[in-house]
Amino acid sequence: MATVDRRRSNVLRAAVILSFFVAATARADGVYRLDPPVDIPVTAASYLTLLVGYSFAADFIRPRCPCNSREINAFDRGVVGNHSDAADLVSTLTVVGAVAAPAFYDWDKDRLTVGFFDDAVVLVETLGVNAALVTVAKDVVQRPLPRTYAGDPALLNSPGGYRSFYSGHTSTAFAALGYLAYTLRLHGVRGAWPWILDAVVGTSVAAERVLAGRHFYTDVIVGAAAGALVGWAVPALHRKSGLVLSAGRVGENGVLFNLAGVF
Repeated sequence: MATVDRRRSNVLRAAVILSFFVAATARADGVYRLDPPVDIPVTAASYLTLLVGYSFAADFIRPRCPCNSREINAFDRGVVGNHSDAADLVSTLTVVGAVAAPAFYDWDKDRLTVGFFDDAVVLVETLGVNAALVTVAKDVVQRPLPRTYAGDPALLNSPGGYRSFYSGHTSTAFAALGYLAYTLRLHGVRGAWPWILDAVVGTSVAAERVLAGRHFYTDVIVGAAAGALVGWAVPALHRKSGLVLSAGRVGENGVLFNLAGVF
């Protein structure tokens, strides 16, 4: 009988601890709900795909140029010849800023709280999923860069010269700032300005990649669409909704739990 009571007590104690943990992660200042059995594998697989895709690019990508620009569709053909190193640098710096902006916002707002860590995990997962999709597309399509079509000797025989589709810079900017816009809305920021910021900064990166001769128009258009989708979908899938379990009191007959709706 004592053993049964001890087991019952342990079960009740574990239930109380679990319920308080769930309640803590459902705080009012946290807008996202994590699911470690899903989030950990998805995030790990995403960054593993990125690592493998770039580390073994030479095994996946087969250089095939010099190429005839006539094989390029009429819409994109005029990009061949663009070669702005300044635009290349500015686009990279802009993407760094786009990624840093939501990270800085989360840190400045929540600093080492449950809300901060939840937001950070969702941001990291958003960037990882976006990067994985870009990597797979580049390794499968193997489209030469505009600079490669123009005969850039540094790119003709390099795997990096055949990663034009689609634009990682553009998709990353749209994904990062899309995440920020969605998160700001969940935190009560109203107005369209976060989404306008996402569109303006992302479009500027797209234009810079084209001017740099690093991507065609279709590369940045697809990159913008893919990044915007990921930047919305990953946070949306983590948004708190439905029922939240919270602890009540412990009595002789067990633990009383409360269910509260969070919408």
